[in-house]
Amino acid sequence: MKKNFIKIISFVLLFALTITVTLHALDFKYLDSTFKLDAFYDLPENSVDVLVLGSSHAYQGINTAVMWNEYGYAAFDLCGAAQPIWNTYYYLEEALKTQTPKVIILDVYTLHYSGEYGETSFAIKNTYGLKWSDTKKEAIEVSFDHTDTGIQYYIDVLQYHSRYSDLNKTDFYPYQANRAMYENHKGFYCYFRSEAVKEPDLNGVNYINEMSDKSMFYYKMILELAESKNIPVIVTAIPFAAEPFHQGFFNQAEAVANDYGVPFYNFLTEYKEAIGLDYKTDFADNQHLNYLGNTKLTRFIANQLRVNYNIPDNRGNEKYVSWAKDAEVYYNQLENHNNSLITSAADYAPVLSNDRYTVIMTLSCHNYANIPSNSKIIANRILSSAGIKTAPYDGGVWILRNGEIDSYKHSPDEGYSKAVSLGKTDGALIKSEPFYDEDGTKYIFNRIYFNKQLKSKTDYGLNIFVYDEFTQSLVDVVCVDFTESTFRR
Repeated sequence: MKKNFIKIISFVLLFALTITVTLHALDFKYLDSTFKLDAFYDLPENSVDVLVLGSSHAYQGINTAVMWNEYGYAAFDLCGAAQPIWNTYYYLEEALKTQTPKVIILDVYTLHYSGEYGETSFAIKNTYGLKWSDTKKEAIEVSFDHTDTGIQYYIDVLQYHSRYSDLNKTDFYPYQANRAMYENHKGFYCYFRSEAVKEPDLNGVNYINEMSDKSMFYYKMILELAESKNIPVIVTAIPFAAEPFHQGFFNQAEAVANDYGVPFYNFLTEYKEAIGLDYKTDFADNQHLNYLGNTKLTRFIANQLRVNYNIPDNRGNEKYVSWAKDAEVYYNQLENHNNSLITSAADYAPVLSNDRYTVIMTLSCHNYANIPSNSKIIANRILSSAGIKTAPYDGGVWILRNGEIDSYKHSPDEGYSKAVSLGKTDGALIKSEPFYDEDGTKYIFNRIYFNKQLKSKTDYGLNIFVYDEFTQSLVDVVCVDFTESTFRR
């Protein structure tokens, strides 16, 4: 009897564990919505001093890492992708249950949305991650057409139960398989790319475009809710490639803000010189600022906060250590990006010695007796910076971890292969593969594959593959091409 009872309990526990793991794997993990809500719920009460609300313009425009690192401000971008203003209202209502920010920054890009409801996929994103409460219930009710609102929007498992085909390895790990990157997430997301966009010409656009009654209602509701809690609000129009059409709505938003005695910063028409914004370099696309643009904008706004609001510098305060850790993520990403822009072999030594990086180098040298002397100079400069004094010009494979040589293989034979584990879920493979020229002469090419994709840049020269174990991302692949005697990507 006792044995049967133990078996039953064991089965129940195993079944419960299986269900828990399965539901966690299937659960939505949107970095632009549900994930940041989870991070927000993990915060200590009354720890957010600057609460940022809005759409992707806001969470890619207000850089929480710069706010922290340069000013000590504890900011959180509680925003959602393509978030209508009614969802923004319910995010604020939810936030004020646990936080009393010193100031709210509200971006109003989506006030031009004319529909009664947003796209269903975004409506799901902007309601799903909320904890169950009257706030979530009301958010769902205003986000979906009542004739189409079924029980699936109220019961989470009904939305994600069929997501099997979308699963990948990271779904089975907490924090997207990278605790260091995401445990202290503060809602900010950054693009490290640049695209020249058209600078808006909004001079003389003085007319008003009437926002929908629903948008107007919730816009005012946000201002009134903040006012009732004695929390100051700053309303912004964050820069993008706007049209006069958008400016008409911002004119109305500014008029309403003025009625409530709330400052309105239209960064599309003002402060360009003060910010130093360059539409040729500071955007990731025509909608979003990149790392250059959001740093400039954030510094401008933070300086306004310093002058006009009593926001403490919390650097060094143990309660705010998660902001310091989150900022570290961004600055590591920034370093990775800057390293990927290096164009000189002479400047590449710090990359090879970075203790976050795993570096794979392969040398393939057919016709090595005729290697140009300049190629040898460039290759030797890189190899010596990694502690390799003599280059084996008949071929070699090196793996560096923590800035030191972890393993080395001299002149691998055909068929040689070595798997290299990277991060939690990534992997590289080094393979020595044969190649025959027109005369039938065989050469060995030492190639690097990353997640099954060939990454080597040259088959005649030195390849350098760089992976960041902290961000769990590929940083760079460069080479010294012996044919061209160049250091290149």
